[in-house]
Amino acid sequence: MKTRTVELLQRISASEYPIKAEVLAADFNVSQRTIRTEILEANEWLTSKELPEILTIRSKGFLLKMTSEEEKVLEAALLNLNGDLLNRNERTFDIVLSIAYEKNPVYLNRKEEEFQISKSTMDEDMRRLRADLLKYGIEIVSYGKQGLSYKGPERSIRTMIYDLINQNLGMIDFSRSKDSSVTPAQKVFNKYFNIQEIQKLAEIYSGEHPRQENDIYKNQILLFTLIWIQRVKKHELISAVSWKNAEFEDDVFSDFIDKIIKGYQLEDVPQVERNYIRFTIETFNTRDISNTLEWVQAQLLTIQLIQFVENETHIPFNSKEEMLCENLYKHIAALIVRIKNDIQVFNPLKDNIKANYHPIYRAVMQFIPTLEEVVGGKVIEDEIAFLVIHFSTVASAINRDLTYIYKSVVVCNHGIATGNLLAENLKEKFPQIKVVAVLSSKEVKLVDKLDVDLVFTTFNVAYQNKPVLVIDPILTDANIPIVGEFLKKNNEFQRLEPHGNESTELFANILTIIEESGGRVNRNIYSKLEAIFERNSLEINKREIQPMLKDILTDNHIMIKKNASTWQDAIELVAKPLVKDDIIEKQYVDAMVRAVEEFGPYIVIGKHLALAHARPEDGAKKLGLSVATIEHPINFGNPDMDPVKIIFCLAAVDSYSHLNLMKELIALINDESKLNQLINCTNMTQFKQLLFSEAEE
Repeated sequence: MKTRTVELLQRISASEYPIKAEVLAADFNVSQRTIRTEILEANEWLTSKELPEILTIRSKGFLLKMTSEEEKVLEAALLNLNGDLLNRNERTFDIVLSIAYEKNPVYLNRKEEEFQISKSTMDEDMRRLRADLLKYGIEIVSYGKQGLSYKGPERSIRTMIYDLINQNLGMIDFSRSKDSSVTPAQKVFNKYFNIQEIQKLAEIYSGEHPRQENDIYKNQILLFTLIWIQRVKKHELISAVSWKNAEFEDDVFSDFIDKIIKGYQLEDVPQVERNYIRFTIETFNTRDISNTLEWVQAQLLTIQLIQFVENETHIPFNSKEEMLCENLYKHIAALIVRIKNDIQVFNPLKDNIKANYHPIYRAVMQFIPTLEEVVGGKVIEDEIAFLVIHFSTVASAINRDLTYIYKSVVVCNHGIATGNLLAENLKEKFPQIKVVAVLSSKEVKLVDKLDVDLVFTTFNVAYQNKPVLVIDPILTDANIPIVGEFLKKNNEFQRLEPHGNESTELFANILTIIEESGGRVNRNIYSKLEAIFERNSLEINKREIQPMLKDILTDNHIMIKKNASTWQDAIELVAKPLVKDDIIEKQYVDAMVRAVEEFGPYIVIGKHLALAHARPEDGAKKLGLSVATIEHPINFGNPDMDPVKIIFCLAAVDSYSHLNLMKELIALINDESKLNQLINCTNMTQFKQLLFSEAEE
């Protein structure tokens, strides 16, 4: 049987529905007559294997009906057919790797013989492959005796190879032994990547990074490094580095790269190639507040994402906010770097995550356009699935401790007393129902003003905004299964209800005692206390522990209607009180100015609002905040947000203590009226009242 006939049989056997001849003809780029001829050939082969034939269903197309046992027999027979013939995806995968890594010239006619396919099939393979490579800006060209070659930026070629390996293999298991059973795609991969070299690479990495916890990130780092090694061996080199942040404060991977160069005998590796591989594998490394200048942007996005997902799913993530915020922030900080440099991580669990955590996945998906707008690039589904993992992990922890509830309202036309009785009966029979209010028939219009999800009523109401169940005013045995079915039908409206805040108050009191005794609550002390509370099943609401603007922003750190002639002057102006009070060192101010000069106006985070900051190790001694309104607005170089009329200066020493401050700044950015009032304010007392006031409901 020809390769195309095998692929045709595989295509039809994989479909649960009939496929028309014209559809198959278009897919295989042949005539309908050819399709019918090959169906006959496939049926002869199926009959020889004592398997059912492909049916021709009038006006619908071709269909192959088999039992599960027959499907297994077919799968095994196809695998053994003609020495494991490759399908189209596997053939093009082989071509991609052969052009990239084959020592001898690659010719299409020789590939035809190797694959046992016709010239027309090879032409169709190449047509599709060339179309796929265009999105990377890569062409396949032929140079006569030199064979096929890639035409395009070397960096794009490596990214393309990385993507296609992930697409064809799912994810490489670098711990797989040589004798393990492999798929055809893995056999293709093994032709060009020696299994011993793969294992040697894994050993070098484990020796340098024995505590690597994330196998997905680890395998992606190893895969990209493997691609790099092979391209450098072929002397296919990058000529220049175009990204700004090729220099790193942390030296996490330098020793790893040096051992790779020595272990694989890579001679005279240019510095640009060292920078490239170091930068590339750094993008897979989760980034803490101390090793990225984009930490404010990452934390703002993290806080906004958590608030959005919490509102959409009604899961109280705030009850475990510290764990979620820090892990999610580190991921987003690394994600920002990846997006800006066209490198994103493959996630083999994507489909399972999407199916099993769909409400969270859907909520994260709805927020992604906001993230993409801020970062300036597309986020792939694999990366979205990683974000969902952080939420679902915390949701599982919350789920162990909290109770599912349905926030509901009772509307009764028999009087409030009867309504109250129905509410109590509902709560008695269904503890998960939490009745927020009991309304009379005249008060139906108030339902939309209540934070409820379900409506129980004793009469037919003209209301459609929320699920409604009409039941008898006296809950009977006949009503109970009806209510149960109603709750089951609307289970997406379940909420998780947090317990009381006694544990939070106890935690806060302990922190206060430590500080009043002359101690300093650092990250280590905080984490140890948090661990003790968790071991004793005591929940903490982090929102109530971290300081608010009114707690941290003192009068001497507020400057109103001050003059500054340049953006550099504005930064120095707003930082001056923090330097004076020994909250930051002078070098922190210099670092803020230097970062804007190098990376642009990234500190302009809202319309007319800038948040000056640097990294903690640049000279931040303790948590602090200052603010200045500018008499004559200043352009920082951000056309969408300029001119800056109000500037804050933030000094942060860890990843958590300033989160409430960030949330209040986000609220301020979103409240244009309040922001304009602050900008125009000339009185200190009025300024504080405005800034510290709660946002209107």
